[in-house]
Parts: sequence; structure tokens; C-alpha cells
Amino acid sequence: MSRAKEGDQAAFEAIFQHYERQIYGFIYRMMGNAEDASDLTQECFIRAYRALSQTSDDLNISAWLHRIASNACLDVLRRRQRIRWLPWETHKHEHLLHGRPMDDPERQALSLETQATVHQVLQQMSPRNRMALILREFEGMSCEDIGQVMGLSRSAVKSVLFRAREEFRRTYRRLEEASRS
Repeated sequence: MSRAKEGDQAAFEAIFQHYERQIYGFIYRMMGNAEDASDLTQECFIRAYRALSQTSDDLNISAWLHRIASNACLDVLRRRQRIRWLPWETHKHEHLLHGRPMDDPERQALSLETQATVHQVLQQMSPRNRMALILREFEGMSCEDIGQVMGLSRSAVKSVLFRAREEFRRTYRRLEEASRS
């Protein structure tokens, strides 16, 4: 990080290589669109490069990049004044995320069905609650890191996560009831 702050482009390239997939996956889940995710990932790293000189040496790089990415996503969503969410198409983006497709077709079908349901529920949630759940459940961030990304205290993050999980449960139940009808 200190080398990147001094202008070493190879050091910043190493940061980019290390975090690109993680940031792309986060943005894709927020935006639901591969083109937006690609554009906003580039924008995120451009913003990070420009702001590098103002950062401290003990910076949590992951939380800082997620904060930049979340602000970029929210800027776009505000401009559109509506939230768009498309089903996550794992087979299209598997190379960008961790892991590989499952070998068991039945498990893969169930997994895809579950993913589609989860993303359908996320689509109907408020952006703040969706972001908190994505950071916690998909990105595996701690409450402290989520607080840094969202600009909240640790206790506020816990409250947001509680409300987000409640909203997720209510929305899931509503979708389940509608599918039974």
C-alpha cells in the first residue's frame, strides 16, 4: 500500500489484481447487471487510485474499496431513481468469482433455483438493507468492516443487519405464499 501511495503503478496493479473479483462480485450483486458491474468496477479503482495519496498507512483496503464501490453503486441507483436487479447468472460469471461449477447436475439445479429465489428477494429489499446483507453474507465482512463501508457504527450495523434479515424473511415468506397460490 505504501508503495502504491508513492506512485508505484506495479504496486497498485497488485492491489487491483487482488481485489478486482471481489469488488466486481459485490457490484454485480448490487446492480444486477454485468455491464454496470464492469463499468463501476473500473470506476471504483480509478477513484481509489486518485484518492490513494489521502489515505493512511493502516487503511483496511478491502473495506475502503467496498465503500468506494457502494458509493458508486448508490450514485447510479439514485440517478436512475429506481433499483434494477437481474437474476445472478452463475454460469456466466463463474470465472470471476471463487470456485467452479458443481459436477452434480441435481445439486447444481437446486443451487441455481435457490440463488434465483435469494436474488428475487434481494431485488425487493431496500438498497441499504440489501447492501448490508450482501456485505455480510456474500462478502463475509465483519460488522466493523461493514460499518466502514456504510459509514455506520458497529452497533448501527447490527441494527441494520437485524432489520435486513427481518425484511428478507418477510419478503421470502410473501414470495413463498404467492408461489403456492
